[in-house]
Amino acid sequence: MRSKSYFLQTVICLIFMIATAVTYGQDITKEDCLECHGDKDLTKVTDKGTEKSLFIDDQKFTNSLHGDFSCLDCHSDIIEIPHEENLKLPDCNLCHEEIAEEYLQSFHGQALVQQKEYAPYCWDCHGTHYVYSMDDSLSLTNPVNLPNTCATCHSDPTVVQKYHISIPNPSQAYTQSIHYRVIVDSGVVISATCSACHGAHTLQPANDPNSMIHRTKIPETCSNCHGEAFDEYMNSIHGQALLAGVTDAPVCTDCHSEHSIKARTDPSSNIFTSVISQTTCSQCHESEKLNSKYGLQSNVVATYNDSYHGLANRGGSVVTANCASCHGHHAVLPSSDPNSMVHKDNLPATCGKCHPGVTSQVTMGAVHVSASRDSSKLLYYVTNIYISLIIMVIGGMVLHNGLDFIKKLRAKFRGTEEHPVYTFEGKEFVRLTLNERIQHFLLMFSFFVLVWTGFAAKFPEAWWAAPLIRWDGAFVFRGWLHRIAGAIMIILALYHLGYLVLTGRGRQHLKDFLPVMKDAWDVIDMFKYYIGLSKEKPEFARYNYIEKAEYWALIWGTVVMSLTGLVLWFNNLAMKYFPKWTTDLSTVIHYYEAILATLAIIVWHFYFQFLDPHVYPMNTTCITGKMTEEDMIKEHALEYKKLTES
Repeated sequence: MRSKSYFLQTVICLIFMIATAVTYGQDITKEDCLECHGDKDLTKVTDKGTEKSLFIDDQKFTNSLHGDFSCLDCHSDIIEIPHEENLKLPDCNLCHEEIAEEYLQSFHGQALVQQKEYAPYCWDCHGTHYVYSMDDSLSLTNPVNLPNTCATCHSDPTVVQKYHISIPNPSQAYTQSIHYRVIVDSGVVISATCSACHGAHTLQPANDPNSMIHRTKIPETCSNCHGEAFDEYMNSIHGQALLAGVTDAPVCTDCHSEHSIKARTDPSSNIFTSVISQTTCSQCHESEKLNSKYGLQSNVVATYNDSYHGLANRGGSVVTANCASCHGHHAVLPSSDPNSMVHKDNLPATCGKCHPGVTSQVTMGAVHVSASRDSSKLLYYVTNIYISLIIMVIGGMVLHNGLDFIKKLRAKFRGTEEHPVYTFEGKEFVRLTLNERIQHFLLMFSFFVLVWTGFAAKFPEAWWAAPLIRWDGAFVFRGWLHRIAGAIMIILALYHLGYLVLTGRGRQHLKDFLPVMKDAWDVIDMFKYYIGLSKEKPEFARYNYIEKAEYWALIWGTVVMSLTGLVLWFNNLAMKYFPKWTTDLSTVIHYYEAILATLAIIVWHFYFQFLDPHVYPMNTTCITGKMTEEDMIKEHALEYKKLTES
């Protein structure tokens, strides 16, 4: 039927042109017109005061689709030469009646009927005298040229402002997209163009239910090229929600964007592996409004961001799991669906893509872990115990050192410091051997590296984490640096254990470090001295309660951090033989123990090494291994007496 209609239109058009030629200007030929219009300098001043060229390139016109036409076929009101200056506009409907009917029903056509300024007519998109086939590189509707054709209006600030066009410069965004780059770089003209998505002559606004870009029609429009993805999407929880009339359900453009669609391997793409979780999925799943409206789990984005996967993702890792890695891309299904990638029966296979060898143990624990009473009571109580412990321990250290600082500073300024009587003036006492100083240096080095690399993973956006995060491959490097430092600390701990057991000096160290009842009384007497209830401070042996507390805290912290660190390091084995909550618990303990250890070093150890008025600006014993006679008398009077008596 359609071919017959075109045949009839062609016949009518030919009859009309013949009748026109017979009736008007029978003697006027194209050559006659070119006598004037062949002049390149021929111009006309428009109503807006601008000059418009009236030059016609004969060769270009001859090679166009209308090359066989006479000028009078379109300019039928010319009956003599010279003709009137203001001619009627050609009527394309005479030959293209069916297309004209479609166009007049479109958004552009209605604007034309309403005589709105800037309403496009046929020649605005197809050209005036030089109309070419869409496949021709000279055609304004050729896929390569079409963005510029549409940009004539849609990138014009005057038109955008006058008609409140929501997207002001879509052509610029489109020319950066993978759709346009495919056309330009590979010559594949079947890629999406403006008209492929918006329609050509039947274009309608986005709020029209019949529009190709109406929210409910976007998946169908994209299916013209992406049929397989469309089928997966329509069977997904998102597609089913859209079919059910949920207008908030995400469609293709919500994830891939509209005009500036990039390849998923492009770092600037909305679905790039290190971006999709932070910007694309989170725009819905982090929305309090949508979560409340549809009863969705509200903390999935936050819990992901706090997980190792999320932290690595925030750190720029391109190999860590993101939302799509576990939930799928287009075929996203609820966890209750047996076909879902995150259904409990499918989790071993899903996690096994990155963690080979995992078993059903991976299902024994929450996926999106939250240390809340509802989600995980174990993590909730461990977290709160640690927070309470940190507050009490660090708070006690701040109180103790604050009182010590005030007492010593006041004595120093008042000149009431105790002045010991020297037995061997100028004599130094060995506190640390070279072996012990090397152990201390390795411990200090590994600890600082562990703190920096560990907290850089937890806070990847921090400025001090930048050297470890903000470059390609940085997160992997940071991870290996953290593991190397951890290995050094574990090896050092084992060596120190051997040193304590196998050497006489080590065994004496261990004996002297053991807590005794005097340590408890020393704490009480020291606080009495600080607040003025006692004028004499207690005398200490080789190691006082301050050093003993720090030493045994170091032992405890090393054991805890080593065990939890090994679980996290060898997570594939852990998930193979232990329930998933084991790694979750190890993560929580590892993090809070790191906070406790770091604060203890800063508040407790750094104070006595750098800020104590008696040693300021630095206690050099860790470097020289020696302590002056004055410091021995002040800090270890009982040990001093023991050594001098012998």
